[in-house]
Amino acid sequence: MNEKLIDILEMVQRTAVQVGDTASDVAYGVGKKTEELLSVAKLNIRIVDLKAEVNTSMREVGEMLYATHTGTPTDSEILQAKLEEIDGLKAEIAALEAQIGKERAAHTCATCGAVVRDGDAFCRECGGKL
Repeated sequence: MNEKLIDILEMVQRTAVQVGDTASDVAYGVGKKTEELLSVAKLNIRIVDLKAEVNTSMREVGEMLYATHTGTPTDSEILQAKLEEIDGLKAEIAALEAQIGKERAAHTCATCGAVVRDGDAFCRECGGKL
């Protein structure tokens, strides 16, 4: 075969390999981002549910206090238990919100925000150390 033709075919082959590698990187990034979004969405749904529980418990505490005001005292142990329940719910919400922050930070470059792969020591986009 003609040397020029061989050079052209080799160049086409290198380009195809580069395109394949880039497509693989993009697919990996999209997959990771989708996984991250799904995980964060599940956490957000749980937070919404917990906030609804807090609102219900707060309403119950308000009813207990009002009952005490109108002459039907609420047992202080029951009230204390309800307040502790609210504290627990709020602590769980805070933990989930912190987990969301970690999820978002764990898979992106701190320098440029690009999606990074597990095990990468440097960002594939900007070269920043991870």
